[in-house]
Amino acid sequence: MSRWKIWIDRELCVGDAVCVSFCPEVFQLDEDGKAIVLKEIIDESLYNCVKEAVDACTAACIYMEQID
Repeated sequence: MSRWKIWIDRELCVGDAVCVSFCPEVFQLDEDGKAIVLKEIIDESLYNCVKEAVDACTAACIYMEQID
């Protein structure tokens, strides 16, 4: 089973919560109104919603890298 590492460049995040709307299992906003990653390593079961969040992010600050 494939796995991916997810991270956010918080300096670029604008806090519009698009990622949260696409994948609340992986993303949420913190007390500063910026996105944080709840699950840094995901498997295929969450790939599609994270990929949609990455593609929809207006700040292009979400990254995913396949690790195996």
